[in-house]
Amino acid sequence: MKVRKLLDKLNKYTGFGENADQKQVRKLRTVLRALKEKQDELQLKLEAAEGTHERRKLEQQLEVIRRQRQKGQEVYRSIKDARPKH
Repeated sequence: MKVRKLLDKLNKYTGFGENADQKQVRKLRTVLRALKEKQDELQLKLEAAEGTHERRKLEQQLEVIRRQRQKGQEVYRSIKDARPKH
């Protein structure tokens, strides 16, 4: 899945906030995992990149993914903490 589509899904699922049900939490977790895989993939490309333009472009993409994942992880944790424990 493309990074843009993953980021759109992440925004959609983080919008539920603490009212999210279990299915939505699972989907959020799935999107966060996919973003982590993309982040690792881009990190490998960055290490292999030779041109400064290409490196800068990859660094920007990595930074966007890092920040979005961080936001998503914060929402995920807040949802998990707000849910009643059985």
